[in-house]
Amino acid sequence: MKEQDILRHTSRSFYLTLRLLPAAIRADASLGYLLARATDTLADASPAEPAQRASVLRAARASLGRPEIAGYAAGEWAGMQRDPAERCLLEELPALWRRVHGSPEAARVRFEVLMDHILEGQIFDLERFVPGAPALEDGELERYTHLVAGSVGEFWTDLCAERIPGFARDPVDVMRARGRRYGQALQLVNILRDRRMDAALGRIYVGAPDAERWTDIAAAWLDEGCSYCGALRSGRLRYATLLPALLGWRTLALAGKQTEGMIAPRKVPRAEARRWMRRAFAVWWSPSAVARLASEARGPTKGR
Repeated sequence: MKEQDILRHTSRSFYLTLRLLPAAIRADASLGYLLARATDTLADASPAEPAQRASVLRAARASLGRPEIAGYAAGEWAGMQRDPAERCLLEELPALWRRVHGSPEAARVRFEVLMDHILEGQIFDLERFVPGAPALEDGELERYTHLVAGSVGEFWTDLCAERIPGFARDPVDVMRARGRRYGQALQLVNILRDRRMDAALGRIYVGAPDAERWTDIAAAWLDEGCSYCGALRSGRLRYATLLPALLGWRTLALAGKQTEGMIAPRKVPRAEARRWMRRAFAVWWSPSAVARLASEARGPTKGR
């Protein structure tokens, strides 16, 4: 399976965002995604025992800056996967790792910082939820969302700042802070969408009494993401970056309509997602369309 096919089959809706990115950042953004998706597969989608999964993630983290992941047996880990794309992804992980090691220094350091954060978050996730573990405390949840997703917003911003000079109307440090919150927002949206299903499996990221408060926080962080998008100069980049926020708003609205007895998460229907993709084309030509579309996508977002 070719790398583009692996991307398409593992990134689902995010694949469109990657395809739309300017050529200057597309390859590195795609490589960063594949690395994070591969370690996420090791963390979550493997039938191996949690201690074994945590061990391979620790080995990967200790191998940052080296051309190989110490002790990683690609065939063994890939053989545990039922999904063909995930199997191919774990087979390709050593080659992806070598690509990072062979990158120019600035790019290599950026990848290593990103993966250090993501691997720390994935290890925390595996080891925090032992049987009977209580819900995450506020500080734990904020730290976790930063490690596994806010760090992606920072990576994305740093990449744009290097490869697309003057990519935004606002200062880089302001954009970096917004990018961090945007990434955290998208992770938090997923957590709120899946919280009942995760709780049934013993992983309580957000307890029922705190769901409404964290929904409000997610909404505020999505607003930061919309401010991020509105400040981008490139219409192409603006469109690609805004789509996740619009779908995030719709996901929050659906999550707010669920009752505690509804375990399976409600997802934005494909037809609705396609409608938002078409409507979002307005931001390609007009930065002011970002605020309008965000307002329309919000809908009711109160958690239950």
